[in-house]
Amino acid sequence: MNIESLENIISLVCTVAGLLYCVFKYTEAPKRGYRLLIVFFLANFLSEYYWTVYGLVMPDYPEISEFAAYLGWNVGYLVLLIAVLFTRQDGAKRFFHPIMLLPIALNVPQLVLYIRFGGVLNNIWEVGTTTAAAVFCLQDIAYYVKHRDKRGNFPVFSALVLVFIAVTYAMWTTSCFDWESEIKNPYIYLSTVKSLACVMFAYGAGRRWEERGAARRKRSTSELRFRVLAHTVISIVIMGICAVGFFAAHWIKNSLSEEHGLFKNEGQIVIALFIISAVLILLVVVLIYALTSRYRHTVESIKKMNEGKRTQLNFIVTIVVTLALMAFTVAYNNVLLYNASVVSVYEDGEEIAKTTATELENYLTVAATTLRLAADSVDIMALNNSSFEEMTQYIMDQTARQAEQFDENFTGIYAYINGEYMDGLGWEPPEGYDATERDWYKTVVAANGEVVIVSPYVDAQTHSVVITIGKSISDPGNANGPSRNVVCLDVIVNHIDEVTRAVDIAGKGYGMVVNEDGFIIAHRDSSLNGENVRDVYGQELLDSILKAKSGRLTAFIDDEEYTLFVAPVMDQWYSMIVVGRTELLEGTNMQLAVNIMVSFVIFCLITFFYYIGYKNERIYGKRVEEMNIQVVSALASAIDAKDVYTNGHSTRVAEYSRMIAARAGYSKAEQDEIYMMGLVHDVGKIGVPDEVINKPSKLTREEYELVKKHPVIGSNILETIKDRPKLAIGARWHHERYGGGGYPDGISGEMIPEEARIIAVADAYDAMTSTRSYREAMPQAKVRSEIEKGSGTQFDPRYAAIMLKMIDEDTDFAMRERTD
Repeated sequence: MNIESLENIISLVCTVAGLLYCVFKYTEAPKRGYRLLIVFFLANFLSEYYWTVYGLVMPDYPEISEFAAYLGWNVGYLVLLIAVLFTRQDGAKRFFHPIMLLPIALNVPQLVLYIRFGGVLNNIWEVGTTTAAAVFCLQDIAYYVKHRDKRGNFPVFSALVLVFIAVTYAMWTTSCFDWESEIKNPYIYLSTVKSLACVMFAYGAGRRWEERGAARRKRSTSELRFRVLAHTVISIVIMGICAVGFFAAHWIKNSLSEEHGLFKNEGQIVIALFIISAVLILLVVVLIYALTSRYRHTVESIKKMNEGKRTQLNFIVTIVVTLALMAFTVAYNNVLLYNASVVSVYEDGEEIAKTTATELENYLTVAATTLRLAADSVDIMALNNSSFEEMTQYIMDQTARQAEQFDENFTGIYAYINGEYMDGLGWEPPEGYDATERDWYKTVVAANGEVVIVSPYVDAQTHSVVITIGKSISDPGNANGPSRNVVCLDVIVNHIDEVTRAVDIAGKGYGMVVNEDGFIIAHRDSSLNGENVRDVYGQELLDSILKAKSGRLTAFIDDEEYTLFVAPVMDQWYSMIVVGRTELLEGTNMQLAVNIMVSFVIFCLITFFYYIGYKNERIYGKRVEEMNIQVVSALASAIDAKDVYTNGHSTRVAEYSRMIAARAGYSKAEQDEIYMMGLVHDVGKIGVPDEVINKPSKLTREEYELVKKHPVIGSNILETIKDRPKLAIGARWHHERYGGGGYPDGISGEMIPEEARIIAVADAYDAMTSTRSYREAMPQAKVRSEIEKGSGTQFDPRYAAIMLKMIDEDTDFAMRERTD
């Protein structure tokens, strides 16, 4: 891998990282700005992906059209310009400063430089969009500098885009010049800086949107855990999609060498990779839409659960995801381990088979050399007209010498010279014996002077397998035809048998040496020596051996799968190791089983510790919840204690609010939350003087204005409780009117939060059914009439109807004391 390939990989990785960062941000806050940045990274991915993958797979730079090369990048620059326009500060949109013209002054000369290298339309487009983006970035930054006394956030996004564009121009400019080496080429380093800058775009945009009031709300531990799991799944799926495209590119490359392959040249690969990149983008878009939609739906569902169910759900999701990831890891590692082990075993088997064949060839070479020396000597003696007795004596002497000095298995030299048979062991042929009719004689004569190994046979007396090595010598009496004089050496296969018996693969399998006609020369089971493979194992096995000649082959013997490692010996024999597949991979399967067991134990331990943490979190959460309720209840009691006439008011309002929420279809968690909001809806009365609250007569205008401040006071107090941000809702807006005209903000209708609309009905009901300093409790019929009259003006009609139904059903006065 060269430096340029490394630079391409860094750019691609940063593009994917930036994409994931934007997706994560978008799942938390589905803002249009994040969508724009997602499109920017997807557009860059279109060009970065196929360019990088092509360089890694081929390896080379693709010869591609201007359209294919720059489409993604050019779309990305346009989208980035739109994102800059969208994220500017509101005041900056009509702001002008001379520094904004600096990019135009700098980039026009550079455009002239770039056009010299071709791509006129492409250069005009890129320089135009990036120059415009730089102008608006400087506008945003200049506006901040001039108005920094307003203490707004620094425009981080505009600064990051400006750095991105400046480095991009520096990178383009350096590419116009030649450099001594890749290491000295600034293009590589500038490209890396540019890629790292764009990764931070989502962070910079987030800072701007938080300033606009779109800051993320504080999330519970359960939601945070679920968010991490969701982000993990998104990351794995997107990176998995990228990996699929990479392997698809490898498959495409390999198809070039196939006769019937789909792809015939590198140009087709470029087009295919471009299509793959486009398809990947579509898959990622569908994935982002599906996952973000599902994520937001799930988050909303989690919000409606109580903390206990959230914790339980997250525990289950965590275990399931952990199990899935661990199962994938174990499966992947086991596949790698299995493949590595199998390859290692196969390599060992092939190597042992080759080593055995080499040893046998060396042994036969010694025998052949011995025979050749003896044959050459006899040939010289025959040409010198030596007598029959002299040649016979030489053969007998040579036989004895070879058995003593070389190998006792070299059992004897014999010859057929000028029609006479000579034997080195002194064997006298029986009457009528005709050497020319023997197979060994015919085979040696047919070899025409070459040393040949005759097909082995089983000696009738010793029952040993014997091989004959022979060579024809000059025959002056038959100068115009094949030589009729031959010299041969018999070799008993004892040594070959010993070598074969010792062959195995780590104690597995057995060795066998077979002649090309199927004759078993040596076998670990000596009773099979001299048999034929077709008779013992079947013709199919022999055909497979002759077809393979060397390497590894699979065969079924007695309905069991075996692996055979074959190596040729002197182009006539085949040295083999035969081993059952189950036996061969026994160690590998054991390793896999141990790996699975260890992984299972680890998963059980992880699950156990997760469970302990889950139980502790449940216990702690329950205690915190109980403590919160106690604290809020105590606070509500303290509030009610200020008004001697309304003791228990906050508790009753909270209970009525919960009853309304239950009938409106709210979840148990939401009902509990509304109950807590009801308990503290009047906490702001702490800031109202006691003499005003307990005044028995009508309040003055100034006193009433003091009372009207209690929603704001309560909201300011409760907003400091970060763990329960919704507590402040009921306190601030429970005196707003559905038809408008309420206080403190004068909002109306759906602008009033639902929880506040529920508490408003409950608060009014308890106020009318309680004795106050200035009046007695109202009769039930009067209360019902007032709520019915206020439906649509003071109260939300939906929740007013629920309260009316509750009043109608309260025939036994469980909600209040009888007053009429």
